[in-house]
Amino acid sequence: MAEPTKLMIIEESVLVAMAGNPTFLKEFPFLSGLKLAEKTKSGCGRCNRSSSRRVNAINGIKSSLIAMGVEKKQRLKKMLNAEKVRIRAANNGRVTEYTF
Repeated sequence: MAEPTKLMIIEESVLVAMAGNPTFLKEFPFLSGLKLAEKTKSGCGRCNRSSSRRVNAINGIKSSLIAMGVEKKQRLKKMLNAEKVRIRAANNGRVTEYTF
């Protein structure tokens, strides 16, 4: 087995990859919210409504990851093959980093 990554930073590309993996979807069902946000195409492009839905879905998933219990966080680290996970989440206009 490969050496674990010292620090995995969870960003949009990692979340998209996780949402596309059935193993992650089974373990963390809230990841399916990202797929639903990507499929919804509405608006003319001027208001960028679909983009704001995607950003809200990503922030919601990040919040769900942060709110998970210790056992689930350990499971996430094991599935990602990482020693530590860092999530940067926006709350009320401020970006906060969470490392576990």
